[in-house]
Amino acid sequence: MQNLLSLSLLLVVLAPFVSPLRLTGTWHSDSFFLFLSKFGFQRTSSPNRRDSEGHIFGNVTTVSGSESGEPGALLAVLDRTFFLDFYTNRSWPARDAACRRMFAGLSRVAYDARCFDDGEEDFLRRVPCPRGALCPDEDAPENVVTGHQFTYSIQDVHQPRFWYISLVACHRDPVTCEWRHTRQPISVQYDIWLVNGDPRKRAQNPLEYQFSFDEQV
Repeated sequence: MQNLLSLSLLLVVLAPFVSPLRLTGTWHSDSFFLFLSKFGFQRTSSPNRRDSEGHIFGNVTTVSGSESGEPGALLAVLDRTFFLDFYTNRSWPARDAACRRMFAGLSRVAYDARCFDDGEEDFLRRVPCPRGALCPDEDAPENVVTGHQFTYSIQDVHQPRFWYISLVACHRDPVTCEWRHTRQPISVQYDIWLVNGDPRKRAQNPLEYQFSFDEQV
């Protein structure tokens, strides 16, 4: 009984720190770049890989601008290896040059159905997503958490790892595949969850599910 009371008290104390892992707000593309969050995903354990994967899922819809998402902007989910150059190059004053430099390294690894279908990394989503539908880059609807427009699944069987989430007013030209600044004004609403564990399961360890690995008890 004492242990149960202690756990209940701990959950009450920790509850206020859960809310930052649901990211909500409005972003305007004229600000060019918005860093949303850094989150530590736990090491994926075997044999229950699905239960210990990290997940990022949610909705990004238009407030104003193109409903179709073309040319649109990008939601980028990157680990530290790729994020450092990406973040550093955001400050170039010429926006087209900034986009080219930010995505130079990603172009060789990030999957793109139109421009690089050999890419092995699932880093990018074109936004805004059509209201009431999945994001255009979600080619496996069965993997998307119900009621949401996109889902990233994060796996690393070797170690826990920080991932970085951003919005940026860049797009890839569908003909030339060059990275360009999105000049068309766009305003989007975002509602994004970052969790450790399988969000499809109702029963989760509350001390792991909604906490970055560096905050888990």
